[in-house]
Amino acid sequence: MVGLLRTLGIVAIVGAVLWMVASEMVFQESRGSQVRLMLGAGVACLAASVIVSLATRVSSRVSTRKCPRCGKPVQQGHIYCQDHLKEAVNRFRDDQRQKGDLG
Repeated sequence: MVGLLRTLGIVAIVGAVLWMVASEMVFQESRGSQVRLMLGAGVACLAASVIVSLATRVSSRVSTRKCPRCGKPVQQGHIYCQDHLKEAVNRFRDDQRQKGDLG
């Protein structure tokens, strides 16, 4: 979402500048209201991308992940709480031993 807004903003600003140059050189007239509208849309998209980026960063810091099995808060970067993480690791090891992969 942030990338899309940022790209739209840059495209709108570049398009406004190109339209301003083209209208002056080709049409020999000033189209200031159209250029201002395109510049405003570009700046609005860039501002929205900054706001969305900040909001996602803040929300990711504020929200705490919870264990899908018991609902306890988990450490950053983990999926399960410590108890269920041990269970998952032990179950994986048991499965691998039964297959004969871990010896």
